[in-house]
Amino acid sequence: MPVNATESKDVIRVPLVGTMYSRTLSSASGSSSSSGIVGVGVVGIMIVGYLVASGKDQRFVNAIPEKITNSLTKQETFYVSKRPGFALLNTPATGNTGTAIHVWSGQGSGDKVISAFGATNSTIYDSTTSLGTTTGVVNFISDVLVGTTANLLMTTRSNSAYFYPTGGALTSISDVDFPGNVAGETITGNFANLNGYAYIMTISGRIYNSDLNSLSAWTASSYLSAQMSPDAGLGVIRYKDQIMAFGKESIEFFQDVGNPTGSPLKSTSQGYINIGCISQYTYSTFDDTVVWLGSSAESGIGLYMLNGFQPVKKSTPWVDAILATTNSANLYLNCIKLVGKSFVVITSTSDNRTYIYSIEDDMWHEWSSTSILWQHMSGIATGTKYIYAVTEQTTSGKVFIINPSSMVFQDDSVNFTVTIQTNKLDGGTSRRKFLSKLRLVGDIQSSATSVGVAWTDDDYITNTTPRNVDLVNADAYLSACGSFKRRAFILTYTGANALRLEAIELELGQGIH
Repeated sequence: MPVNATESKDVIRVPLVGTMYSRTLSSASGSSSSSGIVGVGVVGIMIVGYLVASGKDQRFVNAIPEKITNSLTKQETFYVSKRPGFALLNTPATGNTGTAIHVWSGQGSGDKVISAFGATNSTIYDSTTSLGTTTGVVNFISDVLVGTTANLLMTTRSNSAYFYPTGGALTSISDVDFPGNVAGETITGNFANLNGYAYIMTISGRIYNSDLNSLSAWTASSYLSAQMSPDAGLGVIRYKDQIMAFGKESIEFFQDVGNPTGSPLKSTSQGYINIGCISQYTYSTFDDTVVWLGSSAESGIGLYMLNGFQPVKKSTPWVDAILATTNSANLYLNCIKLVGKSFVVITSTSDNRTYIYSIEDDMWHEWSSTSILWQHMSGIATGTKYIYAVTEQTTSGKVFIINPSSMVFQDDSVNFTVTIQTNKLDGGTSRRKFLSKLRLVGDIQSSATSVGVAWTDDDYITNTTPRNVDLVNADAYLSACGSFKRRAFILTYTGANALRLEAIELELGQGIH
């Protein structure tokens, strides 16, 4: 948060936006309870040294940093807004956890919300109507047209798969040549569909395909193996006109070349990327690209996006350091469109923390709530951009929604806290400053919206008791804020209103210049 924009001799305006956690490592903060690792420095794939400084420096929790550029003047203005909350859509399965959700784009108006609930087996719901029950827990739902019939496709954690045709019944893929029924093979990830074939990967690195224009019929010889690296398979995904196969430490691309027997696929000239994926739950398509949490023997963990056929790293060192201490089985990646922005959502269920990357603004922030309601998400690609979610963190049996035309700022009717923490500010001098007035610059509210303002003068070790500033007032400020040499501010808001802040203004006494 820069402080080089001085509006007058004794007033400093501090924009409430910036890079989270400018200090990645620190011996002053605590270790990760999720991993059992004491210390987080990443050297190759070794964990050595210091500890993640996750409580220090700038933080934006439940507060979306946003950059707005004037199309004429090209001037940039920065804001921080409270994230929308997740409201209740419906309750299909009280007492059960939600394990998968999908918007069935190929059926009807393309807005049917299909969900899976259950801890041992899954019941599949169209809204609140049961479509049937699977043996095993469903972990992925997708859809595909077979001829002119829209079908749902599902994989389970019990090495089985199902399809549901429009007007038909939920049906297990029972062909003996389906890889889940082949001795020694275990399916992983979701289906990928291309040119009339359904593809699924196994952990042995094989990519199996269905017979042409069929989901039920499979042939024993219809597969090929990832060839360029002796790697364990994690899953396949369609990218443009190719199939992208993820391993733990590598990626390979395949194209349909119409082989008359065996697999129709052949490894392409794009070939091979020496970065894999950490789990079947941490890759996704987004617009015209693919996003994933990548891993390799040399580079640890990071967030990557494809640019053409080249990986581009998007995560910062502090994200990488935190992810390095989290069990990959507890990480989930989703991609959503929200408030006009594109977000990659990385959720850690082991410590109830979510890290959000804004693609357009190239900035990170966090989400937090009493329970993670957004573990599995899906959205509508056309029309109104609704976002739907289910979670395995509660047994509420609920489907949640973000409706952009009727946004709420609670999670399932429960308030959550916005926290905006600044870097340490000293005005460019170590002399003592006297803060006569602190003013919040932001949207004026129509009803009481009290923001707590606290500060720390000892490098985030201790904070003052928050003092409230009500944004219903046109001039929202605190007076008599004491003196300091170097100070960071912590703003918190726990109400149910929308909130958008631009900056804090500091009126300083002598000593700043």
